[in-house]
Amino acid sequence: ARAARAITRWQVPILLVAGPLFLFARPSLTPALLLLPLLWMLRRSACGHFVPRTPVDWSILGLLTMVLVSMGATSDLLISLAKIAGLTFAIVLFYALVDRGEAAEQLWQPALLAIALAAGTAALSLLGVQWNVKWVLLQEIVSSLPQVFHSLPGAEAGFNPNAVSGTLITFIPLQVACLWGLLSDRNSVPHHSLITLGVGLSLALTGLVVLLAQTRAAWAAVFLGLACLVAIISRRARPLALLAVTAGLVALFIVGPVGVTDWLAGEGLMAGSARLSWEARVEHWSRWLWAIADHPLTGIGMDTFRWTGTELYPFFYLAQDSDLGHAHNAFLHTGLDLGLPGLVSYLAMLGTTLVLGWQSHRRASKPLDRLLLLGGTVGLATHAAWSLVDVLPLGARSGFLWWAVAGLVITGIVRQQGEGVKAACGSGEGEP
Repeated sequence: ARAARAITRWQVPILLVAGPLFLFARPSLTPALLLLPLLWMLRRSACGHFVPRTPVDWSILGLLTMVLVSMGATSDLLISLAKIAGLTFAIVLFYALVDRGEAAEQLWQPALLAIALAAGTAALSLLGVQWNVKWVLLQEIVSSLPQVFHSLPGAEAGFNPNAVSGTLITFIPLQVACLWGLLSDRNSVPHHSLITLGVGLSLALTGLVVLLAQTRAAWAAVFLGLACLVAIISRRARPLALLAVTAGLVALFIVGPVGVTDWLAGEGLMAGSARLSWEARVEHWSRWLWAIADHPLTGIGMDTFRWTGTELYPFFYLAQDSDLGHAHNAFLHTGLDLGLPGLVSYLAMLGTTLVLGWQSHRRASKPLDRLLLLGGTVGLATHAAWSLVDVLPLGARSGFLWWAVAGLVITGIVRQQGEGVKAACGSGEGEP
């Protein structure tokens, strides 16, 4: 029991160190998957429960159940293995973060861990993204950046800038809200100046990578998310923020995304129009919907449609043997990977987290906790808005970072509701 408590206390560092075994999964590393249920068994011995109770347990159980179903539906288990391992790892890390977050004295402690993960990811991305030039003004900066990390399995040419942007935009509202709270109350945390500097540097680094990645959908989602965040926090800035959001939405719906990029390209600000990219997205959506209609209950297995889709459903913008990548819509992608029950489970988890996160933000007694819950909730909503036109598939290598932000919001909800074990599980401080 003492050993189980010690390992449980260090479960988050253990998972982060062992992460590459699951994020770069291959058949020879399959035995490493046993580490995940082993950690849950040790937590059961140390704390009396396999996982801490949360409001999204049934939704996550539905996702895991559909992962098992998809293993029987997939046409090639070796292709699906990477996404299966990645999603399983992300869920185990999610519960480990919630477990340790409940044991923390203050909510800002797990929040700083999430912000540190964002800073580390941004630093790695800055040296490993396969940069594309879409905005003329950024061409010289991007062309001068070295690409240190390449030839990694599944990212031989470098990290995809869209995936990097989709990952990091989830953290930007959280970082802004945390920095806002720290600057508003200098007594909110110990070592205030040092922590404030760290959060500010993390925000600057994350924002720089998102800026240089030049993903139009990510920029639009961040603009929308930050405008809503400012409108909620500041009454003075609320009219201006709402006006900016309204103007952006009106321009988007009247002119359309293609029209906006055509105008920017005509003004010499963009390297080209997004017309072909948008038409390819529309074609992707239609084919994914077609495939979901053919396999509504089980899906076709995680990550398999990208290799088999052109054989079953004709594409006009892609060659017959092309790698389809993803659906450019997270909800369609999830529905085909895990069937409609998997999509419903995912939507239930996302919706529950957003609704309860918003309610907990309004009920929080401490100003910093209120801002952290708001920032995490807006960050998840920002990612959801981006997911309408792009996707970070469940089980993607950087997908566990989305689960880290979700874990922070759920931690705040559980701490506020008093549903979790308040004692430090695995710390040896009394019996669970």
